[in-house]
Amino acid sequence: MTINYDFSAFPTLETPRLILRELIADDDDAVYIIRSDIEVTRHNTGAPYTDIQQARTLISDIAWNYKDQSEIRWGITLKTDPSWVIGMCGYNYWIRRDQRVSIGYDLARAYWDNGIMTEALGAICRFGFEQMGLHRIEADVSADNPASGRVLEKLGFKQEGRLREQYWEWGEFHDLLLYSLLRREFERGVP
Repeated sequence: MTINYDFSAFPTLETPRLILRELIADDDDAVYIIRSDIEVTRHNTGAPYTDIQQARTLISDIAWNYKDQSEIRWGITLKTDPSWVIGMCGYNYWIRRDQRVSIGYDLARAYWDNGIMTEALGAICRFGFEQMGLHRIEADVSADNPASGRVLEKLGFKQEGRLREQYWEWGEFHDLLLYSLLRREFERGVP
């Protein structure tokens, strides 16, 4: 498959309920609200944000890494209010030679359990396989976060393994679960 995506213009994606768009400086309040919520960040690397400057730095880093063509990360918005970011998702790295990426995501707690992340990730998986020419999308999930694993499984991701006591957070070691989705599996009917 040919890689069609060249980073010349940030790709905006639409689903029935969502617009996935580029994060901008004005999104700092929304990003801060998401990343300062301990329930949202509990299973991510790093402590909850305590200062809005951390959100500004994240947005700036995401923009820089996009220009550097090393990652693509979208802000998730509802079509009814595309100015307010309710979550983020994207590819944290892209290994072109292997045609693989690593996916990451988080969502404001008020929007959990509504299928929003499944819908958003489905759109970026489709973009990855169809526009970036990917062969494999990887994800790693805290074993303490079964809801995140269920989101991936709804999209056809398969659990490949468990890294026992792989990372230290909140005063203890935690296991990490590894997932992947291959292009041929996606083409067989993933939403």
